[in-house]
Amino acid sequence: MNTKALSPSRVEGTSRRRTLGILGAAAASVALPVRAQQAYPSRPIEMVVCYGAGGTSDIYYRGLANIVARYLGQSFVVLNKPGAGSTVGTAFIKSGAPDGYRIGNITEVMMREQILGNGSFDPARDFTYIGVGASVPFGWAVRTDSPIKSLGQLVENGRKNPGGLTYGAAGSPKLPSWAMKVLETQTGARFTGVPHPSSSAILVAAIGGHIDLICDAVGAMAAAVAGQRIRMLAVSSEQRLPQWPDVPTAKELGIDATTMLPYGVGGPAGMPPAVVAKLEEALQKAYADPEHQELIGKLNMASWVRIGKDFDTYMRAQYSGLPAQLRAFGALGS
Repeated sequence: MNTKALSPSRVEGTSRRRTLGILGAAAASVALPVRAQQAYPSRPIEMVVCYGAGGTSDIYYRGLANIVARYLGQSFVVLNKPGAGSTVGTAFIKSGAPDGYRIGNITEVMMREQILGNGSFDPARDFTYIGVGASVPFGWAVRTDSPIKSLGQLVENGRKNPGGLTYGAAGSPKLPSWAMKVLETQTGARFTGVPHPSSSAILVAAIGGHIDLICDAVGAMAAAVAGQRIRMLAVSSEQRLPQWPDVPTAKELGIDATTMLPYGVGGPAGMPPAVVAKLEEALQKAYADPEHQELIGKLNMASWVRIGKDFDTYMRAQYSGLPAQLRAFGALGS
């Protein structure tokens, strides 16, 4: 048999190729898990709504989830976790693994409740504030057969008969409605808040005659107003809303009760920067999407966009200023 000995140079080259091959395989085996971890999102994402089904929050966040899903290439599972002025749902968001697969609706409401002792979380350290794309004005409304015909008449009643009129709001006993507390502080009127789990529950109670009036997001009342089941007395926005040109603002009636609530998105603290960046990018695109503009229009909301650091800065500034506001409302002791 004819055999040829390999030269030293050929042996060295073969050995080098084998070594490089082994090293390459080892590198690939290490890189595969890293790439798998970065392939976010690889499964459906939970979108937590801190209120019951059927209200403004539920409708908005379900619609937003559908839009964001297109930009992330992954579906969402919407989970309603109502109760205790949004703190049940907020605590559920906090309890999720910080991997981007549980995010949810984050507003200033949970901060107010935590300061009042109702939340098992710390807004300053327990959350990642990702972005916000809309804010909602509030309104004061009564049944169409109510003898109260104006906000001025409502305030007069609340002054002469403090606590005699009841209103529904999806808040806690200490702070059933921020907008109503603003109205009370500015006018000296007093009303009795009756907490409900959702905006739809408030409507049912009002139309059924179980409460005297509603103070809630205007979007939650739009259908009932259109159906002439309730009558809007005034709105808390800076200007009159285009869909209700005959409904005055509280401000133009001489009552400084202008207030809005931004509807943000957040997740647990400690989320990986790459995951947060992907969510921020998807939210930025979603907020600019025509479908989002249509959604907030139907819900009588206004576009109000803050992403990443801008939203984080806003939320932290709000949190630091809330104790003084709550003391002014009489909801927090000195």
